[in-house]
Amino acid sequence: MSQRRVLVVEDNADTRAWLCQCAATAWPDGEIFDAGDVAGARTLLTTAAFDVAIVDLGLPDGSGVDVITAIRRTSGVETYIIVATIYDDDRNLFTALRAGAQGYILKDQDRDKVVSFLQGITRGEPAVSTAVTRKMVDHFNARATSKQESNLAPREQEVLGLIAKGLSVTESAKLLGLTNNTVKGYVKSVYTKLGVTSRAEATAEAIRLGLVDID
Repeated sequence: MSQRRVLVVEDNADTRAWLCQCAATAWPDGEIFDAGDVAGARTLLTTAAFDVAIVDLGLPDGSGVDVITAIRRTSGVETYIIVATIYDDDRNLFTALRAGAQGYILKDQDRDKVVSFLQGITRGEPAVSTAVTRKMVDHFNARATSKQESNLAPREQEVLGLIAKGLSVTESAKLLGLTNNTVKGYVKSVYTKLGVTSRAEATAEAIRLGLVDID
């Protein structure tokens, strides 16, 4: 869908304008809304539903996690939430993912890279910076998870690899010759066995297991 309603939440005016420009470049026909704090974001959430939200973590009246939680409360899983931040530490990363963020990009990347991340979500590709992906992989390595320890069956490994590459449940089902419900069952089982709660985390684990490569 080319026409998207995008919410940008960032307290720094220059950075907010830059993120809005990135979103406008990614989706020229989109509607871009912006807020500089948690209160402003919550106000906008009462007036419109958003397809994508780009949220900073360090806000003057709270945390971007508060915004993520508010979005999930109002829109369920309909809004694709991307954290755009300078923080790449484990605490902020996994707190945001647990709250419901599906992407996590660092603001020190150039404009073209950020635009590429945004455009990629249309194709089902997780918007996760390479440095963050490596950190997620290290996190799972630290937990000493392996194919044997996670006990993933061969078909579960196949499904994880396809989902991590950006394929939808329907696309994966068609490729594997299975029903949508069967693939959904495999995805649920994979998430449970790996202890992950989002596609971003699942992608990191798929990379660590060698099912997909880091670009």
